[in-house]
Amino acid sequence: MATKHNISSDKIYHYIIQCITEGKLKPNDRIKEQDLVKETGLSRTPIREALNILLNEGMLTQDSKNGLIITELDLNAITKLYELREILEGECAKLAAQHASNTEIDILSELVQAQTTLTDTNMIKANNVLFHETLYRCSCNRFLIKMMQEMKRSLLLLGESTLSNKSRQKQSYEEHYEMVSALQKRDSAKAQEYAKLHIRNAYKVRLSRLLNSKNVHIHAK
Repeated sequence: MATKHNISSDKIYHYIIQCITEGKLKPNDRIKEQDLVKETGLSRTPIREALNILLNEGMLTQDSKNGLIITELDLNAITKLYELREILEGECAKLAAQHASNTEIDILSELVQAQTTLTDTNMIKANNVLFHETLYRCSCNRFLIKMMQEMKRSLLLLGESTLSNKSRQKQSYEEHYEMVSALQKRDSAKAQEYAKLHIRNAYKVRLSRLLNSKNVHIHAK
């Protein structure tokens, strides 16, 4: 049976994750126990338990100057994350082409069509999350689904979605469309190919934004 502290620490854990998801907490933001006590009304013991879990998961970092902060991923970490995501998303799409029901593929198709009617960026982001979560479930592989859910937490550390970029919104729609078309044809190779392309293109947008924010310029040789 779960103890009171277990339940309370779970609440704190999900509270912090939600704050990161909503952008209330951003990479490099400091996390203070006393602030969490005031905000949640819970005691320090379950708060510390939750913070330790997030620290072990890499969501928090112990900074020598500021104490606990929301982890900021460097370029190398971002690259590794996208490399792994490309592999896993490609596998999800390949398995979905083999195992998803016609109804599940229809749902994915409806989500893609909905993209053409959405204009609010937050709605577009929400639609995108639902599309990918549905794709994961369509893989019918519970171990892969679990890995994708764990990766989803790490992706929160990237900050603002690439879909805040208007041109990326259009490109993302086209990639989703091609992915679903391949699923409808039960073409696992094409589904995997488009899923991997989708992640590579998202990485390019992310990388460009990161380099621009740091005033780094790449010159062709």
